[in-house]
Amino acid sequence: MLNCKQASQLASRAMDEKLPMWKNIALKMHLILCRSCTNFTRQLQFLRKASRRSRTNLDFQLTDEARHRIANTLKGKQADR
Repeated sequence: MLNCKQASQLASRAMDEKLPMWKNIALKMHLILCRSCTNFTRQLQFLRKASRRSRTNLDFQLTDEARHRIANTLKGKQADR
């Protein structure tokens, strides 16, 4: 049985590549039992759709505030490692 960390990594990978059958089954079983990972997977799908839509709108740009907020968050994540 997968733990949540393994399931979230597989959910992310599954968006970019076809998983082997046994990994796909293990992920689906985990998602049936774990509401948090199911929510995480839905959020990944939402973000992917949103990012694809933003690519079609060439006028789309982040505000300076949003850029700084994202950069600071990423810096904080790197410091935690």
